[in-house]
Amino acid sequence: MELEELARELYAADPAEFIPARDRHAAAAVERGDRDLAAQLKKLRKPTAAAWAVNLLASRDPRSVTELLELGEKLRAAQRELRGDDLRALAADRTRVLREITGRAAELAEQHGHRLAEPTRQQVEQTLTAALSDPEAGRAVRTGTLIKPLEYSGFGLDELAVAAIRRTAARPKPQRELRELREQLRHTDEHLGEATGAEERAETAEREAEQRCEELREALQQAESELREHRRNAKTARQRRERAQHDRDAAAERLRRAEARER
Repeated sequence: MELEELARELYAADPAEFIPARDRHAAAAVERGDRDLAAQLKKLRKPTAAAWAVNLLASRDPRSVTELLELGEKLRAAQRELRGDDLRALAADRTRVLREITGRAAELAEQHGHRLAEPTRQQVEQTLTAALSDPEAGRAVRTGTLIKPLEYSGFGLDELAVAAIRRTAARPKPQRELRELREQLRHTDEHLGEATGAEERAETAEREAEQRCEELREALQQAESELREHRRNAKTARQRRERAQHDRDAAAERLRRAEARER
């Protein structure tokens, strides 16, 4: 299997098995003589919980990812052409599809033994929103090899597109309600940012600890190899010393007998 296939397999597998499975594949590559592949595999890093859930979705339910990306294309086309009616309808579809596909990712994660915490579920939705909004992010999600969740900075409707939506709206939202909703969104964004930052710091510390463990395991393997070499050298030295002792004892015995005959 090529690196891309192995990576997709690893990033959709159980996160707890990522490091051992990666190392097994790397060892197998070394045995086959493919040291380049082994080195590339060893560089792969364990994904965060949110990234793993999105990778699992891309691997197990690619049609959901395709539906999401196609909706993103439709939204961008409607925005370019300033089709207000279509933008309003597609915006409603966007909310529904994001909710459904985020739920699908959470469902798949639970089927594979991992219930997503609410902050992680929000990161999954944030990543899927980024995929819907940005073609490059969409391609990254489709590969199924994310290491961490993607950033979301909004769909990016320009002022003309927003004006087109407003012109086709049957009844605009009251300004007071809009202000309240914006304030609520700002507060929830702050809370999400704090929770996301704490999770990312914890997962970074986890990855760094895993890296240190890997380095220590490699150092231990090297030390054990050196110990085996020293033991072989010590055994060889003992054998040489025993042969020399035997030769010395034999020579001493011959000398003793010669001296006895002269007397």
